[in-house]
Amino acid sequence: MTSSVRLNKILLALADIAIYVMAFYLSFYLRYGWELPARNVEPFTFMLPWFIMVFMILLIVYDLYSIYIKFDEILASLVCIVFLADIINVSLSFLFRQFAVPRSIFLISSILQLLLLGIWRYVVWKKGLLIKNPRQALIIGYPGEIRKLLDSVNVSLDKGLLVTKEIRLNNKDNFSQSWSNFISSAGSKAIEVILICSSVGQKERDAIVSYALDEGKMIMLVPGIYEILLQQAKMVSAGDVPIMQLQGILAEGKPEVVKRITDIVFSLLGLVILMPVALAIALAIKLDSPGPVFYSQMRAGMRGQVFSLYKFRTMVLNAEKLSGPVMTDAGDRRITRVGRFLRRTRLDEIPQFINVLKGDMSLVGPRPERPFFLNEFREEIPEFEYRHQIRGGVTGLAQVEGNYTTDPSNKLRYDLYYAQKKSLMMDIVILLRTARVMLQRKKAS
Repeated sequence: MTSSVRLNKILLALADIAIYVMAFYLSFYLRYGWELPARNVEPFTFMLPWFIMVFMILLIVYDLYSIYIKFDEILASLVCIVFLADIINVSLSFLFRQFAVPRSIFLISSILQLLLLGIWRYVVWKKGLLIKNPRQALIIGYPGEIRKLLDSVNVSLDKGLLVTKEIRLNNKDNFSQSWSNFISSAGSKAIEVILICSSVGQKERDAIVSYALDEGKMIMLVPGIYEILLQQAKMVSAGDVPIMQLQGILAEGKPEVVKRITDIVFSLLGLVILMPVALAIALAIKLDSPGPVFYSQMRAGMRGQVFSLYKFRTMVLNAEKLSGPVMTDAGDRRITRVGRFLRRTRLDEIPQFINVLKGDMSLVGPRPERPFFLNEFREEIPEFEYRHQIRGGVTGLAQVEGNYTTDPSNKLRYDLYYAQKKSLMMDIVILLRTARVMLQRKKAS
């Protein structure tokens, strides 16, 4: 990260805090006029540092200082941040017995915060104030994968990267010649980032990485499966020979016990809190189309064990009677009107808290697949089986970072990365970011 980007992030954070606090004081003036009652303002002033701390933690959790974030993510994140901050702030006010902080202030200020922060962040994003000039990038790979990666880069990284050069490989191309031509070209000095597709061979990667290290350029690559697995490898010595020792990704011991306890507690809380919502959904489903409220589907869980996954029904009755098992898409006519809303907001998955209580699933983990599709994925991607070494989840890293249409190979990369890095803190971040996904149509539908 350059010093200018780091400074811009600090200034952006200070501006975010200023707007957040200003909205609180504006809400006081809107509520009480110009003569503010001391009995209300003083407890608020006492609590303000705590409110700011909560706000900043949530900004970091939702990654709002990334130079690659898209505006729809920014807007959805702000909605989640303001809503969660209000809940936490009200709870903290009770905890510290500051009962004189008016609840109406939280309501008024949340509206102002969404409005003011939304406008401010749109200006920052639109004008590229966080990073003035995107880094020039070179992309290397086979044509099909380059096209695929460019689509993702242009959607997600357009403010941070600008791909100006390509090295397209095919079976007849001589990589050495193309690479030598790039290194000797006048434009090579302007390249700051090198994007490497997963199809680039190890010999070619070694040459690219060696050059990048010598020239101080950044490497961004689509990792292979074994590169992800080696993240948790332990180095041991065999005499004077370093050896990488990979134990596996199956979780055992205390962390898994803590995760299971957390799953039980939060799934019970989720069922209790969402009971009124679930009853309303059940009524809407019955009024919208004939058939049962719930729908069960066979899924493959930990160690490939098959179980019944519960959902609210979102399709017409006997939807697969004629078509057989097929993947759904945005225009699938089998989806009911209520079902379309439930899928977009992920509310159809509320009954899966029952699966979590039963131990079929965890709150966070790789999304369990149907055995029919699993067999297809295994033929194309043999490593797909690795994701079954940990318990499947209601949500996961692939769901919050990818889209509904993300291809299985990339979902597998996210799932294996999670399997290697999983922790209670990571689970909390994924759960919080899942709320953002529910507000983003492209990700949730």
